[in-house]
Amino acid sequence: MTAVDRREEALALAVSLYAGRIETDVYVVTAAAGHFLTFLTAPAVSLTVGPPVIAEQADPARHLPLTRNGADMAVTMTDTQQAVYPAPSEADSKGFPVTGDVITIAESSGGSVVAMTQNPDGSVVFAAVAPGSAQVSWTDGTLSFADSINVTPGTAASLVVGAPVIEDQPPAAPPAS
Repeated sequence: MTAVDRREEALALAVSLYAGRIETDVYVVTAAAGHFLTFLTAPAVSLTVGPPVIAEQADPARHLPLTRNGADMAVTMTDTQQAVYPAPSEADSKGFPVTGDVITIAESSGGSVVAMTQNPDGSVVFAAVAPGSAQVSWTDGTLSFADSINVTPGTAASLVVGAPVIEDQPPAAPPAS
């Protein structure tokens, strides 16, 4: 939303507020529009991203317990799981939602530890690719939120036993007399 759009929205809110009143001064309406504009253009002072939901990649509907380990309290999951973070939200100094900021999401592994997919609803899926660590972050250019994800090897999915190796046995030594 552009600055002009926000000014028009503020004026429309003020006109709507005072519509139908018999004696309304234009200065009262423009002052109210100024107050609405202050709320509409207030900068964000907080960026919030909720806790992720952990699920198996093969069955995303089945949620698993969230585990955090280590000094950085990293999200820990196996290489068959994924972490779904909810859409981020921003608020001004009074806790009112702020919209319009472009929030950039990044992950540090380049896709070698987790693969990132952003959903239309703003949530983000980090699917495990291989064991390792990745940093994930959200920023609007001023505010930022970061988290760590540790991917560990999952349980064995199969056991493969190779073909036996057959070797010639040396002849047995004769018994000692």
